[in-house]
Amino acid sequence: MNGKMIFTLLAAGSLASAHARCGAALPEHVESVTAVSRVLGDGRKVAAVVLEYDEPVSGESLSADSYRVEGREVTRVYANTAPETAATGADGRYVVVEMKTEVDLNAQPRQPTEADLEKKRERDRMQGGPGLRAGWSTGGDDEYPGDAVVYQTADIRTVQGRTYAAGDAPIETTEEICLVADDFRQEEFVSPYTGQVLPYNIYLPEDYDPAEQYPLVLFIHDAGVASGPVTQTLYQGNGATSWAEPEAQARHKCIVVAPEYPVITVDDDWNYSHHLDATIALLKDLQSRYSIDPDRIYTTGQSMGCMSSIVMMLKEPDLFAGALLVAGKWNPELMGPLAEQNIWIISCEGDASSNTLQGEAVAKWREQGAGVTEATWEMTLSPEELSAEADRMRAEGNHLLFTHLTGGNHRATWFVAYGIEGVQDWLFEQRKR
Repeated sequence: MNGKMIFTLLAAGSLASAHARCGAALPEHVESVTAVSRVLGDGRKVAAVVLEYDEPVSGESLSADSYRVEGREVTRVYANTAPETAATGADGRYVVVEMKTEVDLNAQPRQPTEADLEKKRERDRMQGGPGLRAGWSTGGDDEYPGDAVVYQTADIRTVQGRTYAAGDAPIETTEEICLVADDFRQEEFVSPYTGQVLPYNIYLPEDYDPAEQYPLVLFIHDAGVASGPVTQTLYQGNGATSWAEPEAQARHKCIVVAPEYPVITVDDDWNYSHHLDATIALLKDLQSRYSIDPDRIYTTGQSMGCMSSIVMMLKEPDLFAGALLVAGKWNPELMGPLAEQNIWIISCEGDASSNTLQGEAVAKWREQGAGVTEATWEMTLSPEELSAEADRMRAEGNHLLFTHLTGGNHRATWFVAYGIEGVQDWLFEQRKR
């Protein structure tokens, strides 16, 4: 668990405001079980489970062996007087089970079931052949669950001396809280071109003041969650939530917008759907409703989202002040005009397609006389070390930057790229050129 993050359920409202779930009946004496998740680079993960008991529990009766969480490594177990994590526990009605939570650079999406494969075969038949095409749905198959199954593996005692015996029955979480992601609200935008609905998530600073102008960060997800639930783009990785984290907002207060696309917005044949025009219209609509600094609108995205950002910058060269392009590409022959934009590209060496084509675009920019700062980072460096690497690149003063992450793969790029303070600082420094 990240030592900088203090999980406070009360900050999300209360247990009553958590997302309710239907599950098996709870064991005797247990009144609620809340999963507290956070979003890492490789997606939403449960970081703690809070069990609410009918009587205060004695902290002395608890240890890391008192509970087991299915598929997870338990690191701490303690009692508390409130439904929140703490550096030091206290006798109380809440038992907090914390788990090891870290990024897995080799993480892969859920393996498809036979039903998923049949759906893919049907999609391919409809499209006239295999492969993703702009304007077609993927089914939103990637999953990032926010629930957990707990087992009480040892007896525990209440402050009054009663014993609550261990049991073999699974204890399923009844509520869910996802830190930061729950601070976004969900809205819909009707495209002025097609009349179709584009659902999106929006985050406003906690102390949003219409009298103050705010930068806006647009995040666009990859193809893995296209046509998923509106909140899926918040859970698939921290491309949206990293900008709304308390530490990030303390440094750079901003509005964050994350659409959930019903279809693939771009494909590898350089086709794109009308949803990108709808996105541009959405940004202009938001400018009419919120206090947004028109000189500090930024775009970022991973894979499909990176490619979508490139298309929008080509279509609307005066819209964005800067872009963070992660694990994407576009036809290098068309990217010459972007030499005038403020762009930071991040790609893994193991992602041959992105790394090669973006490299060709960078070569074209240099041929046009643009200065480009280029560097290679070890992707296993700590966040602090990555931020220091970013600061070294920023110090050269170029408005075009290209970072290669050693090894890795396509997906691993965004497991690392978001939340690097030096990269975020660079983006917010950018103004319209």
